[in-house]
Amino acid sequence: CSPNPCQNGGTCIPQPGDYSCSCTPGFIGIYCENDINNCASNPCKNGGTCTDGVNNFTCVCAAGYTGDTCETDIDDCATNPCMNGGTCTDGVNQFTCNCADGFTGEICQNDINDCASNPCLNGGTCIDGINSFTCTCVAGYTGDTCETDINDCAPNPCMHGGTCTDGVNSFTCTCVAGYTGDTCDTDINDCDPNPCMNDGTCIDGVNSFTCACAAGYTGDTCDTDNNDCASNPCKNGGTCIDGVNQFTCNCANGFTEDTCENDIDDCASNPCMNGGTCTDGVNNFTCACVAGYTGDTCGTDIDDCNPNPCMNGGTCTVGVNQFTCNCADGFTGDRCQNDLCLPSPCENGGTCVPQPGDYSCSCVNGFSGTTCETDIDECDSNPCMNGGTCTDGVDQFTCNCADGFTGDRCQNDINECGSNP
Repeated sequence: CSPNPCQNGGTCIPQPGDYSCSCTPGFIGIYCENDINNCASNPCKNGGTCTDGVNNFTCVCAAGYTGDTCETDIDDCATNPCMNGGTCTDGVNQFTCNCADGFTGEICQNDINDCASNPCLNGGTCIDGINSFTCTCVAGYTGDTCETDINDCAPNPCMHGGTCTDGVNSFTCTCVAGYTGDTCDTDINDCDPNPCMNDGTCIDGVNSFTCACAAGYTGDTCDTDNNDCASNPCKNGGTCIDGVNQFTCNCANGFTEDTCENDIDDCASNPCMNGGTCTDGVNNFTCACVAGYTGDTCGTDIDDCNPNPCMNGGTCTVGVNQFTCNCADGFTGDRCQNDLCLPSPCENGGTCVPQPGDYSCSCVNGFSGTTCETDIDECDSNPCMNGGTCTDGVDQFTCNCADGFTGDRCQNDINECGSNP
């Protein structure tokens, strides 16, 4: 390592039989003889030029960019270069102005002359504005560009349908028939002299008249006597007889009033009896009878007992649209159809005896109760004497006697000495 073989400030490090160089930053190689190219990775952006240094680099940026690696686009709109409300759009080392209406130029500095095209017609004077103009028109013209000749007929001065002809600051009216005057304001009186006859009243119109005729007359000039029967005023087949401003109706049977409009109410006298409902017809009526009655006027009571609806000898009593059955003993039901003894309700051989609307049971000996359902207890009276025990039977009892007694009721004391023991 002596002298030092390492270049560019490198440090020599002894090795067994050799050495190695530890290079300072920015250099490489066995002897540190090579300067590292810090521009090899193209660190400068957006077209910047790289200059290599020792362990560093320097970028020379293209116009419009800045920053260590030229990464930043310079904002050319930062100073608001666009005038009169123009909008700035940034570019690379440049800007573009989008001008508001009415302005032009690179920075919108020029007001567009809207009068340059001479928009005002017919001798009008143009006054320039911002993106607009105003026309001062000469007399006789109007409109945004003085394009319209003022029409002395608008609005139309001619009345009642008159036709206006425009002139120079004047007009002429041509009137429709029936009117006169400079503006057709005067109605010509078509009722002078009066054309209406028979005291008719004349109503003036436009080049015409109308007659309001006295009663009984018709026609344009009230010259015709009116036929009061022409409208067929008589209804329901009535015959019309014409008069002077009047008519008379001869009504068909069943109708009345001036024009035969009313059907005579044949139900007014209430002809339907026993609650029947009357329906009026033409010169007649119809009765709808309530149940139980019949006949043209519901005067006949229907006999609900003929034929006899009551069974098993029951007696029928007639009512209005109904009947009542009086049943024989032992029967019941609306028509006496139920035999209370069939099948027999009586138990234990009892006999069913019919009663009015009911029955009773005649029980055989030894039973009792409504349907003979109860066996009579013959032991209830304690018939067994001298301590005998009673056993109930049907209509009977049996006594089991205590020792020393006998008989049906144990009434006999046995004589133990009777055998001469």
